[in-house]
Amino acid sequence: MGQIGQAVATQQDRAAKQPQTIAGFIQSMQGEIARALPKHMDADRMARLALTVVRKTPKLADCTPESFAGALLTAAALGLEPGVNDECYLVPYGKECQFIIGYKGMTKLFYQHPMASYIDAQAVFENDDFDYAYGTDPYLRHKPSRGDRGDLVEYYAVAKLSNGASAFVVLSPAEVKALRGGAVGPSGKIKDPQRWMERKTALRQLVKLLPKSTTLASAVESDGKVGSALNRELPPAEPQAPQIAPTVETEQGTVDASTGEILDPDDYAAPPDEFYDQGGAA
Repeated sequence: MGQIGQAVATQQDRAAKQPQTIAGFIQSMQGEIARALPKHMDADRMARLALTVVRKTPKLADCTPESFAGALLTAAALGLEPGVNDECYLVPYGKECQFIIGYKGMTKLFYQHPMASYIDAQAVFENDDFDYAYGTDPYLRHKPSRGDRGDLVEYYAVAKLSNGASAFVVLSPAEVKALRGGAVGPSGKIKDPQRWMERKTALRQLVKLLPKSTTLASAVESDGKVGSALNRELPPAEPQAPQIAPTVETEQGTVDASTGEILDPDDYAAPPDEFYDQGGAA
């Protein structure tokens, strides 16, 4: 059983022995949170953020301890703060707590890679000046129209690396809808006039083409899953290079020990897209 699985089992044992409030449960997790967090982050702050999230979304208190602990410890292991700057979210889905990475959380993890230079995702409207081409001489140009931009026609995500290389993906609204399991726009009462949820879908597809640290690879794998499915050990948020071997073997594939980059991305299977948007979250 991995670090998260052991922590969850510990919390389940405590919950079974005596009833406690969600606040008491979170406080009792601080030791596990501290062990999961990157060194530069604070366990007390993460616990306070979790309490704030529960106050704002009371239904989280009805989630199973296993599910809530799995989602919270996954956020901690990835170095993402729930409810802060749209980095990640803990979302009640019946009795399960669902872990959702936000647009900014995914870009934050991308920028931790030493080759990261620039990343963005945008919506394109019919009156915009937009053109692109794939192939041996790819390019993408987008100049938003002033005033009425017309109907939405495309989404795209683009990234540049420090070595000058770049990559992009362009998706139609129908393709984004299919990737989101048929969902369009936000769920519930959340307003999303800037189409962040659809733009994140384009970003998620782009990440598959980019050099990834083990942390970002694990984030993509964990995104949209419920906490009870996250009872496994995640790679540390700040992977340490070994003293001898230049590469190491992990569950995700061969990893460059100096950068944390997965050297065999084709061997890494991203999760099915139906995991991505359960319950209308994005």
